Amino acid sequence: MEVRRSLVVNATPLETRIALLENGQLCELFIERTTQASQVGDVYKGKVAKLLQGMQSAFVAIGGAKDGFLYLDEPEAHRLPTEEIAEEEDGEAAVLEFPAPPVPLPPVREGEEILVQVVKDPIGSKGPRLSRHISFPGRFLVFMPGIEHVGISRKIVNPQERERLRTLIKGHAQAGEGFIVRTAAIGEKDEDLVNDVAYLRELWAELQGRCQQLHAPSLVWKDFGLLQKVLRDLFREEVASFWVDRDDTYREVVEFVTRLHPEWAGRVKHFTSDLPIFEAFAIEKEIDSAHQAKVFLKHGGSLVINQTEALVSVDVNTGKFVGKKDLEETVYLTNMEAIPEIVRQLRLRNLGGIIVIDFIDMMEAAHRESVMKRLQEELERDRNHARAVEISDFGLVEMTRKRTGPSLERMLTCACPHCGGSGRRLSSETVVLGVYREMARQGERLRGAQVRLTLHTDLKNALQPETREGVLQLARALGAQVLWLERSDGPVQEIGIDIIPGKD
Repeated sequence: MEVRRSLVVNATPLETRIALLENGQLCELFIERTTQASQVGDVYKGKVAKLLQGMQSAFVAIGGAKDGFLYLDEPEAHRLPTEEIAEEEDGEAAVLEFPAPPVPLPPVREGEEILVQVVKDPIGSKGPRLSRHISFPGRFLVFMPGIEHVGISRKIVNPQERERLRTLIKGHAQAGEGFIVRTAAIGEKDEDLVNDVAYLRELWAELQGRCQQLHAPSLVWKDFGLLQKVLRDLFREEVASFWVDRDDTYREVVEFVTRLHPEWAGRVKHFTSDLPIFEAFAIEKEIDSAHQAKVFLKHGGSLVINQTEALVSVDVNTGKFVGKKDLEETVYLTNMEAIPEIVRQLRLRNLGGIIVIDFIDMMEAAHRESVMKRLQEELERDRNHARAVEISDFGLVEMTRKRTGPSLERMLTCACPHCGGSGRRLSSETVVLGVYREMARQGERLRGAQVRLTLHTDLKNALQPETREGVLQLARALGAQVLWLERSDGPVQEIGIDIIPGKD
């Protein structure tokens, strides 16, 4: 079945949310908040704070609240670091297909200044994961200084095109340079690909020069923000439309697309309805349901998804689905129907690490084979590298999926202090951003009004200054006044909103 993709952007000064829809259904969600910007791809001049000889690793100070963690030997350094939304799995597969070891890196000493790149954002109590092997994704290529190797994305299947791209890039690569040709390079002009080589080479030279002038810990180079990464990595030929609600963001997207692919500029759409864009596309409802453990299937079956520190479990149940033939057929059909929804939920919730799927037990070997085949087919549509092993006699499938930052649950919620950390509730940022969106929805109706926000003392104390100021700026733009009122009882995560109209 042909997959129709579209991108939907909800932008505010405090937060950018981008949804990837496939056939009108939410499959991936990307969020960037001003208070929680991703560091993945950023390059730092760090200082080695502590060596852990027994683990062949080190803690490196890069200027943040938590030191970064660095493997000194980096046994898989020839693999590309994973970006939040880039197709680096293509790059990894290409490197494995044409292995080339990286240039050995010298040992480090405590107190030494070194150049490192963030490959994973902090998760929980862990600081960012670092690498000494730097890589930069461009429009068509990924540049890897220090690795003399040219690899081709496995998704480029045409032999002639693979050979053309390999020959071209090898002919322009210099000593000590490595490149991975990305899927976006298919059919592109030689001139554009060579320009990408030159751009990435200049970027590396600029970064090295800046590094010489800085003292550790310092940020040397910051990667693109979320919107630019999506435009670079996800806005492809198969994306039919790119909807944007905010005026300045729309203009930014049109300018970016016009510069790179002018023939695609018509696909960028400005959403001007009074209805919030995520409500118009039924995305808000999908996000709310992604907080729930239980997911209902079309014909009455269900999934139960639980995320723990060790792994993610997915339980498949028949529920109200009774089938039409016999128990084995009912079980088989339920398992088959569950598979695309399981993969969609893994993508939407950004779940990674070890995943165990508990399918309903099937007696027939042919049914188990069909279930595994369907699962593998669905995983091929996942941009994050995922691998599953054969189904066990107990109906269990063990699989791994590459982590790309915090899960949606960890992004939108925080540990509940009233239950000893066993449950979760919406974070203060999430709650107040909901109020922000409600005020934006009211729009001109707030002109001259007083907006009274009654919130728990704990929530007010946890509120980031940038978020508070953003609410006040919105109120000023709408001609309204905000009055913050405190309370000491009731649910912490709820804010009372009272709008007192102005006098005519």
